[in-house]
Amino acid sequence: MKLICDGLDLSDAVLKVSKALSSKAANPVLEGIKISAKNDSLILTATDTELTIEKTIKADVLMEGETVVVGKYFVDFAKKLEKEQVELSCLYDGQLQIKYSDSESELQVYPVANFPLVKKSGEENFFEISPEEFKDIVEKTIISCSNDDSRPILKGVLFEITDNSLTSVSLDGFRMSVIKKEIVASGNFKAVIPARTLSEITRLIEKEESKLKIYIQKNSLYLEVENTVIISRLIEGEFVKYGHILPNGFSNSFVIEKDALLSSLERATIVAKNDRYNVVRFDIRENVMTISAKSEVGFVNENVNINLEGKDMVIAFNGKFLSEYLRIVKDEFIKFQLNSPIDPCVLTASGKDDFIYLVLPVSINA
Repeated sequence: MKLICDGLDLSDAVLKVSKALSSKAANPVLEGIKISAKNDSLILTATDTELTIEKTIKADVLMEGETVVVGKYFVDFAKKLEKEQVELSCLYDGQLQIKYSDSESELQVYPVANFPLVKKSGEENFFEISPEEFKDIVEKTIISCSNDDSRPILKGVLFEITDNSLTSVSLDGFRMSVIKKEIVASGNFKAVIPARTLSEITRLIEKEESKLKIYIQKNSLYLEVENTVIISRLIEGEFVKYGHILPNGFSNSFVIEKDALLSSLERATIVAKNDRYNVVRFDIRENVMTISAKSEVGFVNENVNINLEGKDMVIAFNGKFLSEYLRIVKDEFIKFQLNSPIDPCVLTASGKDDFIYLVLPVSINA
């Protein structure tokens, strides 16, 4: 193998695929980046068997071939070659030779035969969505994904497609996000996509303007954009039946200005974050809500105006869960709907129901 490519293109490609490198692999080759030279292209691939990222750039290929270079060193090395024309070649002793300006270096490689075979999707089912709408879905659902390895199904987002309508759901046992979008799809199907995969896709499509076409098979996702391919395993298993979690009705509701609530919450959580549950108390009385938090650090007590429909109530929440929601919604006013201090509370943008955020209260004595 021997090729010449632009250093900036190489650095960008290496950085993109490195997101799929395995850091604690039983198989050392999963810590490597596969380099393939073919026709007039250099193809870089990294995988941890759960997520695969492949990036293609232009190159002057003098001799076709492939190898697998140690990933973490190649990433750091490529960053230092952004202003150079770079020549990559495989030496007879198995090392990867890197030439640039009047200099040259060598990096260790792995046997290419040990690198996993990456299978691309058969493109059975698909849905199309704008990059902006996809980013919106990810931003609003990923906050409610679980990090608990004991329940892997909750580490992803359910994408449920029925009659060109997409419902995306995530929950972690303490809160739940439900968002709906109208899309174009090949049929009715559902998949649980890992949160990590969704994050990498949003980074990939930062400059994308055209519609995304995402293919879903029985156990894998496939997406190609800007000469980059993402292939991901889907999370297997039955997702939580989320419909029964949403209350059928509410006896109390109030509307509050989002920015005023967020500012007050952020101050309260400075004190509350020393508490295990980040407890922030809401004392709802007529058209004023008192927000308070107390710990060994100190005490915060603030009043915020609300528009209440229903009875007075004292309820408490994990301040972090509310703040994360408020930071991603763009609307001026937020509506809280609730029944009692122990029942789930539902938050929506006032007058809208395309994004529902459900959060469980915490015991005031927690």
